[in-house]
This record gives sequence, structure tokens and C-alpha cells, in this order.
Amino acid sequence: MSWTQKEKNFLKDIQNEEKLCVDKYHKAAEAACDPTLRHIFEKIEQTEQSHYDTVTQMLDGKVPSPQNKAQTPRPRSQKELKAHTNRAQKQSDTYLVSDLLATEKYVAGVYNTAVFEFNDPAARQVLSGIQQAEQNHGRELAEYMQANGMQC
Repeated sequence: MSWTQKEKNFLKDIQNEEKLCVDKYHKAAEAACDPTLRHIFEKIEQTEQSHYDTVTQMLDGKVPSPQNKAQTPRPRSQKELKAHTNRAQKQSDTYLVSDLLATEKYVAGVYNTAVFEFNDPAARQVLSGIQQAEQNHGRELAEYMQANGMQC
């Protein structure tokens, strides 16, 4: 696949954003006090790595098959998401979740713009699927925050 310069620039920007997401989720998982939150971060980190790999393939001129429809995480009960941490740990985890939720909002917006800018329908489908996954990440983080009375 031959990309326009504008499409290449979008892909490079998205690739950089995905690398940053992988790194942020990795560091957040290491820093999280709540084991449930740590697990959420580790799971999302793996998905972000997959997104990075997909965008890298696209930069190499390949449009991968769209991944299975963006998996919507199974809604968890408030009880499943309830943290068992002290006040200081909760404050630390609140900062991590808030930062990553803001990141997901931003990245989903970048993908939204990219979907409109690409000419190839297959590329738009791949990018749209990643955007949906990013939105699901945000929803999962927001549900955790709600279950734990955290404010952004």
C-alpha cells in the first residue's frame, strides 16, 4: 500500500502515541497499589502493544486484516472493582487512572481524525477498530474510578 504524505504523517504520529501508551501502562502497572487496577493496566498495555504493531505494519505498507471487532470488556460489578487500599494508596492510584483516562480520550480523538483522513477503506476499518478499542479502555478505566469513588 502506498500512503500519501499526510497518511504517513498520521501513522507516524499514531505510532508515537501507541508507544507512549505502552510505556505509560507499563509504568502505571508497576506503580499501582491495587492488584485489580494493576491487572487492568497490564491487560490494556498488551492491547496497546498490539495497536503499535498494527500501525507499524501499516507504515511498512501492509494493511492488516481488521482485528476481531474491538472486544468490549465484560462489565464488572462494583464489588469486583472495589480497591482494598489505604487513603494514600488510593490517591496514588487515582492519579494513575486519571492520567491514563485523559490519554485514552486524546488517543481516541487522534484515531477519529485519522479515520476521516485515510482514503483506503480497509485502512479506515483497521483504524476505526483501534479507535473503538481505545474507547473501551477509557470506559473500563472510568468504571474502575466510579466503583472506587475517584474523581478526575
